Amino acid sequence: MANKKHRVLCIVLCLMLALSALVVGTSAVSAATGDTVYVKLNNGWSQVYIYAWTDGAGNNKAWPGEKMTKVTDGVYSYTYSKDFDMVIFNNGSGAQTGNLTYTGNGGNGKIYDLSKGTWSVYTDAPTNPTTATTPTSATTPTTATQPSTGSTGDGVTVYLKNEAGWSTPTCYMWTDGAGNNHAWPGEKMTEIGDGVYMYTSSKVYKNCIFNGGSDSNKTGDLTAMDGCIYDNKANKWEKYDTSPLQVKSFSAEPNKGVYTDTDILISTSALNTQTGAAVSYKISVTNASGSTSVLSDFSATNTLIWTPTVAGDYTITFDYKDADGNTNQRTTAISVDDDTNLVKPVIKSVSPANLNSVKVNTDATVTVKAGGGKTGTNLLFYKYVIVDPNGVKNTPYYSLSSTYKFTPTVVGTYKVTVYVQASDNSSVSKTYSYNAIDGELPTSKPIPTIATQPSTSPFIKGDANHNGKIDIDDVTYIQKYCADFSGFTVSVDECDMDNDNSISVMDATIIQKIMAGITV
Repeated sequence: MANKKHRVLCIVLCLMLALSALVVGTSAVSAATGDTVYVKLNNGWSQVYIYAWTDGAGNNKAWPGEKMTKVTDGVYSYTYSKDFDMVIFNNGSGAQTGNLTYTGNGGNGKIYDLSKGTWSVYTDAPTNPTTATTPTSATTPTTATQPSTGSTGDGVTVYLKNEAGWSTPTCYMWTDGAGNNHAWPGEKMTEIGDGVYMYTSSKVYKNCIFNGGSDSNKTGDLTAMDGCIYDNKANKWEKYDTSPLQVKSFSAEPNKGVYTDTDILISTSALNTQTGAAVSYKISVTNASGSTSVLSDFSATNTLIWTPTVAGDYTITFDYKDADGNTNQRTTAISVDDDTNLVKPVIKSVSPANLNSVKVNTDATVTVKAGGGKTGTNLLFYKYVIVDPNGVKNTPYYSLSSTYKFTPTVVGTYKVTVYVQASDNSSVSKTYSYNAIDGELPTSKPIPTIATQPSTSPFIKGDANHNGKIDIDDVTYIQKYCADFSGFTVSVDECDMDNDNSISVMDATIIQKIMAGITV
């Protein structure tokens, strides 16, 4: 009996030892204290929380859990301070994953892809994570109905160029269904100098409104453009540029309703706002297949005419560099259509260019390049209405001629309206201006007089440097004045091209456009 009892006792002790080893082993394998898990934030959420729990043993924090820490762009982490079996990732505003088992597929050093819904090893995390057995299933915790209002540290930064002169600009941001940054009219923006205001939200919002304290001083609903600046006078977003080499303007016009063989004015201007170092420009165009052509390599040339002969989508690239070694770049897109079967007529170009000089008592010839009109007889008909500085108008008639001669008899600005009509009577028109002078015409590039009064006026509008003519030097002069270069003074009467009773870079841009024949 003693031997039998001894054997039974040995068996019991062995069973107890095995059970003890099993319990210890399970505890060691399922432990999560000190483990770190990661999330790949690639599903559109602006933030991510982790809710961890074990049935009957509590959770890491009340729903939605604890906010995860940003590791790098798109990757967030969380280190466990206790042992938990289950996890839910959520955005703090109602969107969430299902119940995920921390053990098994997840675990220390693993990363969960929110878009794919899969676990994998995070290669930048500690290796050899502790494995664990799969615990029992858990019930889904109660989700929150209110969005999180806490700061994410990953908000949107926007700037306002206060050209409209608002006294106290504020910024209201919101995302439909996800709250706003502050009750209307939003939060006050911070002035950072030169009429520029800045605001950074505590989380990502989709939309914004800038306002100056009244319904009459506010923008419409805007898409919040992170890192961009909004001009509250021109009503447009631009890249906010803090480079010493400042891009003041860049454009391709016309940029809508463009057809093959249309003359497109490409122009730009830049300025080193610190030293005034000379700027060189390079202008390139890339088609939809990725083939790039250099229209003008680095030089002082910043205005040219490009005439696309093939329909398609193009990207125009402006590269800038200055004598101090600074560089910058801008791009703009333009779509060119084929007018081969176009019914409505289109005017592609008219020469001489807008406001080019013509000579008094000498024939001036207007030449029109048009397209479309593919209907009926496929013919285009032209009509020219000339109004002299005294308001006297000619008697116009339609003809098949794409050229027209007129003789200016008085000094001043002549308005020429060109009409092009198709055989189905659909028509298009554009008005151009020509400055009639009493004297010799320029022998080099045309010098427009951007004035509505005769050239006997005491000044030529747009002649910022008072050298008696309009050229690119006047554009640079106005830009330097706007940049507060010492020694540069500009009169509103002489250089307010957009008639807003102030001088800005917009006035310099208008001079460029008129020089190249763009109607403004």
